[in-house]
Amino acid sequence: MTKATWLLCFICAGVVAIITGCSRTQIGVPPPPSAFPRNDTYTDLKAGSTLRIVVPLLKSGGFRAALSVGKTEGNTISLSAADLVGYTTSRYAVTGKDSNVRLKFVSAEESRDGKSVPLPAAPPLPFELPHKTEHVRLVYLVRASQADHNMAIIATKRLDLLNTFTARLKEDPSVCHSNAGIFCAWVPAGVAVRPEAN
Repeated sequence: MTKATWLLCFICAGVVAIITGCSRTQIGVPPPPSAFPRNDTYTDLKAGSTLRIVVPLLKSGGFRAALSVGKTEGNTISLSAADLVGYTTSRYAVTGKDSNVRLKFVSAEESRDGKSVPLPAAPPLPFELPHKTEHVRLVYLVRASQADHNMAIIATKRLDLLNTFTARLKEDPSVCHSNAGIFCAWVPAGVAVRPEAN
């Protein structure tokens, strides 16, 4: 091979390397799941927040209204619930220190026909709330999607017991009952329980 042939081969190899290098797209590999400290299967109540509970008032006496589509305009869908007459909203302060908390009733109101009236005392709820505990957790057991879940409220005085019971509950929902060491109650479907920051 002559020098010209070697030079031509060298130039061609360089051009191929440049083209190949330019045509590659570097795709970053996401960090392993353990690098994301996110857990959306439960929420621990923290002192200084508020727990808001919305209970629908239905003619049938249940908690889950049957929705029917009224009309659709562009991206807006109007729904109606013939059985729904109103709802009550209760607020409980999460008091204590960090995750050592208790729930204290703050206020409640009943809404009917677009008018809200304050209630003088805590309205009855379709589930129990824990009393005299230190750690309170809302557990979401996902069925089909993040919007389709069952919710349980669990509480105990020991954080290690709370973590152990949470794992058991996720494996076997039938363990949800209260005893001397643990409190567990299911929130009926249709009732909204949401922690809110103050």
